[in-house]
Amino acid sequence: MQASLNNPRTAALAAALAAFAATSFGSLDTPGYAHAFAPKPAAVVVAGGASKNKSPPPIASPAVLSPLFSSSTASSVETRSAPGDMTPIEEVGPDDEGEVENDKFDWFRCWHPLTPVEYLDPAKPHKFTLLGVDLVVWNDGHTASPVENGVGTFRSVKDRPKGAVKLPGIWRAFEDKCPHRKVPLSEGRVEDDGTLLCSYHAWRFDGEGEVVSVPQALEETDELTKIKANPKSKCGAFPAKVVGGLLWVWGDNGPDAVLESELTDVPMMKLPHEEDETIDPKDVITTPWNNRHLPYGHDYFIENVVDPAHVPASHHNIVGSRYTGTTPLRITTERPVTSRGFAIRTSKTATSTFVAPGHVKLHSEVNDQGATQTLELYSSPSVPGFCNHMGRQVIVKSKDRTVPQMLKTFTLPIPVWVLHLLGNTFLNQDALFLHEQERTMDRDGLYSTVGGNGDDVEGANGGADRYNPNVLPISADKGVIMFREWMRTKAGGKIPYRGNRSMPPVSKDDVFDIYNSHTKDCKYCNDALRRLKKVRKASFIAAAVVGVLRPGKLGVVGSTVLAGALGGVGLVANKVVKLLHKMEFSHAEND
Repeated sequence: MQASLNNPRTAALAAALAAFAATSFGSLDTPGYAHAFAPKPAAVVVAGGASKNKSPPPIASPAVLSPLFSSSTASSVETRSAPGDMTPIEEVGPDDEGEVENDKFDWFRCWHPLTPVEYLDPAKPHKFTLLGVDLVVWNDGHTASPVENGVGTFRSVKDRPKGAVKLPGIWRAFEDKCPHRKVPLSEGRVEDDGTLLCSYHAWRFDGEGEVVSVPQALEETDELTKIKANPKSKCGAFPAKVVGGLLWVWGDNGPDAVLESELTDVPMMKLPHEEDETIDPKDVITTPWNNRHLPYGHDYFIENVVDPAHVPASHHNIVGSRYTGTTPLRITTERPVTSRGFAIRTSKTATSTFVAPGHVKLHSEVNDQGATQTLELYSSPSVPGFCNHMGRQVIVKSKDRTVPQMLKTFTLPIPVWVLHLLGNTFLNQDALFLHEQERTMDRDGLYSTVGGNGDDVEGANGGADRYNPNVLPISADKGVIMFREWMRTKAGGKIPYRGNRSMPPVSKDDVFDIYNSHTKDCKYCNDALRRLKKVRKASFIAAAVVGVLRPGKLGVVGSTVLAGALGGVGLVANKVVKLLHKMEFSHAEND
């Protein structure tokens, strides 16, 4: 039997699942900014800070999300099919005034979002991948007791003094290779003295990537000093910083990376009160982040979220209905394609904005009293066929400081791990589509964005100008076509992954794998998994004990009922444990 949630008819499940629709689609009019353009990095909009709003995690119903994906009320809308080589229905306009015509987006000279740091365990190293480069992400804070004045020492966990806690440190991102023998540092340990230990030979490195200890070094020849003086002994550290609760990593770690990254602002979306001083921060509600290593490429993620037409069909029973929600759409250009991105209007009250290289905001006006709903989405290229995804929802109350009725479900408490679990169900509704679409286009030589900046984008393997001729775009696909136009004319036609650039094969195991794509690196879901396993074990043992004592004090009926109830708890816990590992979905079963 599949471990799935294919029957979201029930109101409770549909409402909870829709919470992720809210946190996994986003839109808003981000001020334009320049990423890093050759030959020097350009300034960008100052990044917004993290929200201090501590509202409980929300849930939502399909009705809550409908404004974000509503169609135009216009009665006559062009929905004609177009020739395979058609250009966008509305021609893409020239670059914004003042932008240098030949400027191209540089994937390596910009900040990329990687993950929400709140969900990472700071006591452990974590493995991520960016642009084909494996990274180890870790926190260099000491673990110390009050009597140690915040300074931990290199020791076993068993030797820690009482009261020792992990202190705040800096999140670091190194290339996941020990300088010694190139084994993965992500399989190492974060020690109490704030160093990263390679578990192969116990070499230790500080937060700057400098080697601080080599146990095998000979003292009589001062070998450690010689090792430290060798440039090869340093870890490949990437500039990294936390902005808005997300860890951002610079795309390169060359000699100029630190300077260039300091001159380039992080492209984090500003919260409403940061853009408009008339909005009280107390009237802004932000939901917890959702995140996952998705089984399709960065460009296919962006293509999907700037396509409002797919929502009621792909997300049937969660956000709309395939039978009543798939209506004509009039999509117009809000801002033409430039190296910074573009924007489209999807209805009278809703816009979708793409900000290069990986930010999409879906913004909707909820009422005429100032209430708005924004889905703030981010993605970064991992390896061919995969991407790092993050998303949350931002809500602004009405002018009378009340939450509109249709948004009140967002004030209801829901554990973060439940939000993540249900969010993955939402993501799995179109994951298989995108997973197979990308791999089929690449395999058949129709279209591919896997490669480097210097590659021939018109090669046999589906050059960057080959998208339109190999699909059948219509007017509702305006956002998709504009994004592919950005890829072709502004971003070099391909994502310049380093290392192995081959597209992996289709794998449903990859599509439905929740543990490796999320659970193992989320402290909330990991903790829930451990607790659920304990509940499962205790429930089954208790049910067995009660069953054996059936002739005892409880009587036959009482003990049978209690044993059944305990066994039921164990079965429910067992099902949720399975869903935290693997979650399958079938549209054929989603009536």
